Amino acid sequence: FVLGITLAKEAYDDFKRYRRDKEMNDSEYKVLQEDGEFLKRKSSQLQVGDIIQINHGDRIPADLILLYTSEKTGAVFIKTDQLDGETDWKLRKALNYTQEAYITKNIKQADAWIIAQPPHKDIYNFEGALCIGESKQREGISLENTLWQNTVLTSG
Repeated sequence: FVLGITLAKEAYDDFKRYRRDKEMNDSEYKVLQEDGEFLKRKSSQLQVGDIIQINHGDRIPADLILLYTSEKTGAVFIKTDQLDGETDWKLRKALNYTQEAYITKNIKQADAWIIAQPPHKDIYNFEGALCIGESKQREGISLENTLWQNTVLTSG
């Protein structure tokens, strides 16, 4: 009898998880196109390298690097309670180069690329670099420049 109840509860939890995942995968986000316009795309269709627009209150669809925010300081906060149970907001900062470059030109046209370490289990450690064109200038990317999947943007 106890085993039957436990199995039923597990099945119900799996079903709720399935519905939540489907809802998340069907959520639409604006993806920046080459011409500088935004086009809506389901989160299940997002690809590595896409530049997406996240608004206040939106759930983050994937692990992201923060390139630009409407805040002049380049800072935003994310709520991570769904990820780690902590209710305090975490400060995140946009990369300096892209925060400044976005104002003057389409960020898709920038001669820059990101090098990042492969995925690993330690969510409190991240290293990468933004490499900028022919100048070979590099800007370090750290944990404070990341937005984590399934967290919520609370400002910016």
